[in-house]
Amino acid sequence: MKKKYKIMIVVLLVVLLVAGGIGVYFFIFRNEPTEQPPVNEIQVTNSIEEYGYNLDDRDTELFKEKFEELKTLLSEEEYDVEEYVSLISQLFVIDLYTIDNKISRYDVGGLEYVYPDAVSSFQSVAENSIYKTVENNLDDTRTQDLPEVSEITLDSISETTFIMPDDSEVAGYAVKLSWDYVERLGYDNSATLILIPSEKKYGVVYFEPN
Repeated sequence: MKKKYKIMIVVLLVVLLVAGGIGVYFFIFRNEPTEQPPVNEIQVTNSIEEYGYNLDDRDTELFKEKFEELKTLLSEEEYDVEEYVSLISQLFVIDLYTIDNKISRYDVGGLEYVYPDAVSSFQSVAENSIYKTVENNLDDTRTQDLPEVSEITLDSISETTFIMPDDSEVAGYAVKLSWDYVERLGYDNSATLILIPSEKKYGVVYFEPN
């Protein structure tokens, strides 16, 4: 049976997660405590220090390919902002939905690419939706079938605005992506994202699987 979850990172809007007809609600900028993931030996093999983006030894070839594209782009003195937003959107989705390399349900992928004030809330929602049934793999003996994103496509990118908690509008980008898996296990395969600036970089502030 296909699992369908909706994760909306939206200030003061209701999030409806479709999982057996159960609705779950959350506010994006609430600082709720979340259980910390167990510690495991994960090595950082590359990084874009100025932006806080890291590449780990466990990341897939697809993620590594997109990460290298991002690093090359950001090394330019002047770069195409739309291309930058497109790449971090793809990295976000690849890491979020590649769950096979994660340690447990608390090891949520893609958080480096989420808008800073939304990270805690997004992590909490992901832990209780698409990561909810992920078994612990600290001892590396897990046999559970979990997804790995094998390819991803940028369907569209356009300028948009996002309403902040104080009702001000922030200019950003709306991105539509579609993707496929090494093995189809019923997970989402397309989504709409909104990214807005935070200091010198952009972050995902809204995410809804289609």
